[in-house]
Amino acid sequence: MLEILSPPPVNIVSVISQGIARENEVSSIARYDFAIVERDGEAFVGGITASISFAVLFINNIWVDGHARGRGVGRSLIAAAEAEGLRLGAETSCVDTLTTQAPAFYLRLGYLEFGRLEGWVEAKAVDRIWFKRQL
Repeated sequence: MLEILSPPPVNIVSVISQGIARENEVSSIARYDFAIVERDGEAFVGGITASISFAVLFINNIWVDGHARGRGVGRSLIAAAEAEGLRLGAETSCVDTLTTQAPAFYLRLGYLEFGRLEGWVEAKAVDRIWFKRQL
């Protein structure tokens, strides 16, 4: 029986991720997942989730609250993730974004585009772009 779950429940995402991790361990493919958060007192200001595999730091998600944007929070989150990546043996960092999100941000940080898929959302061009940077 197939089920479509939207949005996927956290426990289902966890079961799938753990299954992949077990298979990778059998194949000797190590993966290290982590998150870094920025707080202002008790207030959550932003965060980043990432993983390291194949000597590559994969930046999965980065978010900065609207009131904190333009204050260097995103830059410090990326720098902290890259430092953790280097500490754990990553040689390259990789991230993807949409043309409607933050491609200029990654270019300013020294990331280079290495892939792009063109797409459309409600008759508006929205591309998905992949960036990488040597650490």
